[in-house]
Amino acid sequence: MSAVPRQIFPPQPAYDAGTLALEGARVTLRRPTISDAPDVFAGMNDFDVVKNLSRAPWPYTLHDAVTWLEGVENGGPHRGAYPFAIVTGGRQVGTVGISDHGETVELGYWIGRAFWGRGFATEAARLAVGFAFAHLKLEELEAGHFVDNAASGRVLAKLGFIYTRTVARFSKARDCDVDCRMMILPRERFAAVQNDSEGGTDHGG
Repeated sequence: MSAVPRQIFPPQPAYDAGTLALEGARVTLRRPTISDAPDVFAGMNDFDVVKNLSRAPWPYTLHDAVTWLEGVENGGPHRGAYPFAIVTGGRQVGTVGISDHGETVELGYWIGRAFWGRGFATEAARLAVGFAFAHLKLEELEAGHFVDNAASGRVLAKLGFIYTRTVARFSKARDCDVDCRMMILPRERFAAVQNDSEGGTDHGG
């Protein structure tokens, strides 16, 4: 008898309809659309961005962006991930998302190089974590960053994530395993630190 896939996320009709918007002081999160393809390609066509991600290929092409965005739009009510476009000044400058990794649910993000160091990643990640706890009813989140991407660890620490272990994780762009420092954030801890000040250097993770 085959196993039934675990559906850990309750349906989010507003997300699927493209009407959900999470508003921050400087950024807005919304569901990515096909029209974002040029901005996604512009941000991801940079090895220093893509090397910090696990599953993104290198070179990264416009076709890769379109294929990914089509998958988001066609995900339906039982999707295993909730990616958000990070929008400021009318354009997408990165992506942040919540995804089911089987035994854990992870937060991940990237920010285009032109927008590093402005605190956008911290603000966007805080909005996404709030969505995960309030709407997806999660009790904890996991996140990780490659050991040579300490800036991402600083972003996560501002949200309350704490280090748990180091694991080897494959980087598709680098085509090798890279040590990845894993972190965890319980719901109660996030509630205790969510009013911390934002800012710092954001290099994606």
